[in-house]
Amino acid sequence: MKKERNVVFFRWHKKEKQRDELDDKIKMAKKNETDEKLKKVKKKVVGGATAAGLGASVLLGGLFESPEELMQKNKEALQSQQPSPIVMTVNLDEEDTDEDNDSEENSEEESIGLFAKIKKKILELPAGIRAIVGVPLWAIGWVIIHVLSIAWEAVLAPVLGFLLKWVLAGLALVGVFAAAMKCAFPHLPLKKILRPKNILFLVLGTVILGVLDKVIPLFWAEYTGYRFLVMLGGGLIVLLAVGIPFIIKQVKTQKEEERKALEAEEKKSIAGHTIENTLELVKKAEKLVGIESFSAAAETQSNGGKEKKP
Repeated sequence: MKKERNVVFFRWHKKEKQRDELDDKIKMAKKNETDEKLKKVKKKVVGGATAAGLGASVLLGGLFESPEELMQKNKEALQSQQPSPIVMTVNLDEEDTDEDNDSEENSEEESIGLFAKIKKKILELPAGIRAIVGVPLWAIGWVIIHVLSIAWEAVLAPVLGFLLKWVLAGLALVGVFAAAMKCAFPHLPLKKILRPKNILFLVLGTVILGVLDKVIPLFWAEYTGYRFLVMLGGGLIVLLAVGIPFIIKQVKTQKEEERKALEAEEKKSIAGHTIENTLELVKKAEKLVGIESFSAAAETQSNGGKEKKP
């Protein structure tokens, strides 16, 4: 009895231990899941706050030229904005004067503009907040704006202009190639003309032309005067290099299709002739069989109804 009790107790204890371990695993999994969610939320919050801070710093750097302007009083800022002159009219009727005053106020608000309103709202903030928060943000925005302007003038504008120019040149080559091949093969759809292989070769040709456009001036001083003709000739060479193999291939495929169509027609005609020949032979055979049967019947009648023995 004691042994049975011990065995039962041991099994019960083992099951309870397994349950506790399973509960611990579930708790750990839930904890890890919540931690991951919190990390994702923190990343989103930090990213949003960083983006908002950078946006605010760029805005302050664009609105104010110096920290002194940011720290000046609102009255001085309004005086430095140089608003448009206001023309006032005096009428005898009070209603007319009220309407004119309202229209003048609206025109004044419109003349200030959106950025001037934002600037006015910023200058209405307490000086302490502008000094503690606004000045560091302004410094960050000033650095970002100047770095981006220098990068744009030195690198981005020339590179983007160069890329845009040759992208348009590549599109022009693709368009000319598609139009020429469509005129040569009207039945051919554009999908077959503008295959990835043809577009790839046209793009490679455009890249080669762009590289040559930068390299040739190093060896030919008078290249700028003949640049248009050189690029025009290069574009024609690229079009011919891509178009001639395509034309040869299409001509071969057309000849192959025509040959297959002729063979199919010949087979049909041969089949028709054979059927007609067999029908004629059958008719001739029927005629011959009819003549032989008629001669046999005549011989039997001449022999008195007895068949001629062989």
